[in-house]
Amino acid sequence: MKAFPLFHIILLLGFVLILKIPANVSGLIFENNPFYGLHNDPIRSVEAITDDNLIKVKLEYAPSAIQIGSPEFFRATLYYNDKNEIVLHADTDILISKNGKELYKASSEFSQPFVHTPNGIVLSSYKFPDSGQYIITAKILGINFMPVSPKQVDFTVNVTESDDKYDIDIGT
Repeated sequence: MKAFPLFHIILLLGFVLILKIPANVSGLIFENNPFYGLHNDPIRSVEAITDDNLIKVKLEYAPSAIQIGSPEFFRATLYYNDKNEIVLHADTDILISKNGKELYKASSEFSQPFVHTPNGIVLSSYKFPDSGQYIITAKILGINFMPVSPKQVDFTVNVTESDDKYDIDIGT
């Protein structure tokens, strides 16, 4: 009989200790992300259409000037180009490269081959290591749970250094 209350005490103590362990989440990523409405930086955007003219990708980014070592935030929204409707249940990936070398792949953060988005929107962030020209590639690998011939759009990113900050300009 005495083991029963002791078991509850140990279980409660274990639960309290688990609550005290901090989650492995970077507060900086969430705190400064303008797409969560917690920041007043204006959001800039650029659009590109896949080669087959099926999908339009709207790439939004903010802020346009970042402290060196701070993340730049991105939101890619997928639309059917002919209907201007959001592509639901898309399997996508966001890649960032420089001089042909892949530096970032969004799906790698989840150890998955792609990122599934039920609402056609992919949020991502990246800390540019230095100034120069980068390429952001938005890949579409599946639509409505069905694989498709890979489609992609590329955006050119110019990162320039100015007064201990990076100025970000994205075009097609």
